[in-house]
Amino acid sequence: MRPLWIALLLFPFGCSRAVTPPLTVKTVGDLAAVHSLVVLPASASPTMAGDAAAQAPEAVSRMLRTAAAREAQWTLVSAESEAAAHSRLAADSPEARAGEIAALLHVDAAMTATIATYRERVGSAYGVTEPASVSLQVLLVPAGQKQASWRADYSQTQEPLAYNLLNFWAFQRGGAKWLTVDELAKIGVDEAVKELAAATR
Repeated sequence: MRPLWIALLLFPFGCSRAVTPPLTVKTVGDLAAVHSLVVLPASASPTMAGDAAAQAPEAVSRMLRTAAAREAQWTLVSAESEAAAHSRLAADSPEARAGEIAALLHVDAAMTATIATYRERVGSAYGVTEPASVSLQVLLVPAGQKQASWRADYSQTQEPLAYNLLNFWAFQRGGAKWLTVDELAKIGVDEAVKELAAATR
């Protein structure tokens, strides 16, 4: 019964905002349809903060590929083909590298992410002294381009629902508990990929 009365309370505050993870989406021009896609490993920003920073790129890369695989509209390049193309390129900015790899693999675009904060909770699912915190950006770069045509920013530090009713999305998607940083990041990555798929059909 508790989720029901909490949900009823949220109607005056704007339901869609309360049940949707907070993403800030920016596009450059008109987005072309994406039917083929390569997912590149996520990268850490030079100033990335957080005690879980070492695990962040691998964890977020896995989330990106899993979320992308759920969308039926595009064909995904295999991780092996991506790695082979990646090894042929000189180091560059993540966006320029993404566009070049997409062109090499003859796909419409590349998706990747950059991570600025990845901080694990201090405590357990039932109580924390410090909540999990994450800040990342999911990017789409068209083949041959050097800049993203679409990006979604997701920055969140978990708060108790009682502090902010607009955080009902975390309760709904993660359960009535304190989330790990991986769980908190996955909510944002899943929502970003879902919105990207809708925007590029």
